[in-house]
Amino acid sequence: MDLVGQVLGRYRVLKRLGSGGMGTVYLAEQTRIGARVALKVLHPHLSQDAALRARFYAEAKTVNVVGHPNIVRIFDISEAPGGLHFFVMEYLDGVPLSQLPRPVEPALLTHLLAQACEALEAAHEAGVVHRDLKPDNLFLVRREGKRRPWLKVLDFGVAKARGPITQPPITQAGTVLGTPAYMSPEQWTAQPVDGRADIYALGVTAYLMAAGRLPYPRGQIAELLLSPTAAGPVPPHLLNPRIPVELSEAILRALARRPEERFSRALDFKQALEAAMGCAAGGPFTPEPVQGMTPVPSPTVSLRAPRAHLSRPSPQAPQHWRARVHRRDGVGEVEVKCTELSRGGLFMCCADPFPQLFTRLEFTLLLEGVPVECVGEVVRHVDSAQARTWGMSPGVGLQFINPSAQLREYVRRLRPSRSVPAAPVAVPQDCTLL
Repeated sequence: MDLVGQVLGRYRVLKRLGSGGMGTVYLAEQTRIGARVALKVLHPHLSQDAALRARFYAEAKTVNVVGHPNIVRIFDISEAPGGLHFFVMEYLDGVPLSQLPRPVEPALLTHLLAQACEALEAAHEAGVVHRDLKPDNLFLVRREGKRRPWLKVLDFGVAKARGPITQPPITQAGTVLGTPAYMSPEQWTAQPVDGRADIYALGVTAYLMAAGRLPYPRGQIAELLLSPTAAGPVPPHLLNPRIPVELSEAILRALARRPEERFSRALDFKQALEAAMGCAAGGPFTPEPVQGMTPVPSPTVSLRAPRAHLSRPSPQAPQHWRARVHRRDGVGEVEVKCTELSRGGLFMCCADPFPQLFTRLEFTLLLEGVPVECVGEVVRHVDSAQARTWGMSPGVGLQFINPSAQLREYVRRLRPSRSVPAAPVAVPQDCTLL
């Protein structure tokens, strides 16, 4: 059904903006004063179901209960002749986060995620769990005279509220609701959820916007997410060298499979994000004015690259570790410098030719003089040309495979500092890992 040109109550429908599982959203104007609003109209074929009508109206009531500037405002709910059920929302001029090219520059991403955390904190304090947070439901609003975008959280259509916001209850036990790529493990298994499920979904969103890809392949999400032995996501800073290690660690904590290992509150996640950016910048985090929504391009993957001698000094050299990499032919070892050590992996500074992506490397990492045996999988190449562009060293990013308790404990105590981008390290011409 196309309602463009029709009048619903006091509103003339001007344009169709989009459609979802429950309803279609239109741009409309108030017939008397011409004010622009958005109308969300329940799909007519769903309006005969009392439970679905209750869920549709529950969204408006839930948003009204929370009432936060980073959540879309809903002004009215009504029914038009012909059984058309709709509610009236503020009209937002902008784009959803999903339409931004990826990866997004870290300072801008942190600025936006912090606003999402503020909205979630208010919702959780009101006893509301969104349950379908994703880039499509995070809307960037253009504001007259403002240089930074404002974020609004949309679509509380599958939200779960504490208390009798709707009667009768509209969510049956065992019902799985949400978008698969962003659902927490407890949602996948139809377990009770709380605000930490939203923190997980925001972590998936943060990972996608920071690394340029989802933490798990779409076809293997459930298998990898629910398996106790499957490896976790590749740390974002190993996929995008613009991401500070501390920001990468905050995102990974939000993605913890066990709810008790995530941030307990959305504000804790916000504080970790801002602290990570502050640590990378060498002081308190203050988002720079954003001229536009143009992200930093991601480095392309290259298996071979021309050699280059990088010796430009840096006033803020990163912390280094040494590793002895066991050659794959079993004869001898090669010693390399490593940077960006985190619980998920590290970066090895080396010359090409590089080991192929997804190759496993065995190496001994020297931590405070103590040798720690490690196994890692190559997940990123940075050739010499890319290294010059990014102001870092050529080499490979490795994700740890089954890290030992000794390694985990060292990284936990370390809390490494890192500048963005990492300072280059001089790489000997014969320092290859083959």
